Amino acid sequence: MFNGKAVAKGRDVTLTLDPATQAAVTKAAADAEARGWKISQEKNDEYKKLLAGKGMKILAPSPKLMTDMQQVGGIMLADWQKAAGPEGAAIIEAYNKSRAKK
Repeated sequence: MFNGKAVAKGRDVTLTLDPATQAAVTKAAADAEARGWKISQEKNDEYKKLLAGKGMKILAPSPKLMTDMQQVGGIMLADWQKAAGPEGAAIIEAYNKSRAKK
């Protein structure tokens, strides 16, 4: 799927493509991801400077806030996994494996 700004592809669709096209799509996705992270960081820095210039102080979150947010995130994840079933569990497992590699 292409909406003019992003490409979303499913594994099932990708597997129907010939190997050269699969490689091209995968490379395009990796390039787009790198561009997206770069732009995101640039915008983050830009907005922080703008806020600081207007007198706003940007502080690191407190340990309590981080703990509370992790707890809420855990609850939301558990709720989502219940609703998503085995397919959702597989998605989270793959995500956790990819994070462990980094």
